[in-house]
Amino acid sequence: MGCCIHLLALVFRGRRVPVLLLVGAGHAHLYVVKRAVDLVAAGYRVHLLAPRFFDYSGVASATAAGAVSSGAGRIDVRALASASSVDFHEGTLESLDPETRIAVTSDGDHLSYDVLSVNIGSVVAPVGMHVHPAVLRVKPLSGLADLDARLRASGQQGATVTVVGGGASGLELAAHLSVRSDVVQIRLVESGTIIGAGLPEGARKRIVRLLATRGVAVRTGCVVRDLGERQLVCDNDTEMSHDVALLATGLTAPPLLAELGIGDGRGVPVRATLQHVDRDDIYAVGDPDAGSGHAPGEPVTRLVRRCQSVPGPDVSTSIPFQKATRPLMRRARGEGWR
Repeated sequence: MGCCIHLLALVFRGRRVPVLLLVGAGHAHLYVVKRAVDLVAAGYRVHLLAPRFFDYSGVASATAAGAVSSGAGRIDVRALASASSVDFHEGTLESLDPETRIAVTSDGDHLSYDVLSVNIGSVVAPVGMHVHPAVLRVKPLSGLADLDARLRASGQQGATVTVVGGGASGLELAAHLSVRSDVVQIRLVESGTIIGAGLPEGARKRIVRLLATRGVAVRTGCVVRDLGERQLVCDNDTEMSHDVALLATGLTAPPLLAELGIGDGRGVPVRATLQHVDRDDIYAVGDPDAGSGHAPGEPVTRLVRRCQSVPGPDVSTSIPFQKATRPLMRRARGEGWR
């Protein structure tokens, strides 16, 4: 991710004071914000449009399930931006005009930019499933905010919880929830024939044994047609009741990307420089598994590892990085930024 900072500094050097607008406070943008003082000191203006808080996904299920405090994985994005001389705008992106380079926020503010970087994560993709608004979703992470409170509200009788999706997120949530005293039953529902299909076989079998030991009821081969607040219905008309339902199926890029005209359900199409395939002034970083920005043959995670593997403070000196950025540098020298 350090490669993004050095790339921007190289492109902007010698031009008028440019404005870099970061949309979203995902991992990549937090990295840039933390080190934005270097860009600001060199005369660049950095803006960040994002919600006030960032919840770290690595402890999301543990905090949502009440295993650790709600603030354990939370970062105050506004405070971080302030400490790094970044102009913070609390909210989300509502619309975008790439031609005039104007971004409209959820508060109605109009933010102009020279370069835009998008890092807004992913959302759950309930393909072919009707989902009640009261059902909690694992992505975005804000969807899990009410889980602990709902379980505590179940009282002494305890809650029956249904987790739909037998992937990594569903397995982790089911394991955490199974040891809560206010949960009397955990049901893990998967459309495929096995849970944890993407895991190494040894790890998968161990998790299956763990869940069985903790009393988690695993239901495979159930393609959910309707996921309601208190009941789900499978395609074979099997019905299951619950007090709380959690949707932990596969992920997709946010619909906003298609609405803005810069991507689709797979995400934002980018080159090896993380720039949009059709626009040098738009970058995208994020969950490569959700399609939010990976170039053909060069997933985001691989590019980041490549940049971070270069020793020394300036990764722009690496040969692979110079090759990746050379087309952009030629364009910047010839045309500049409008």
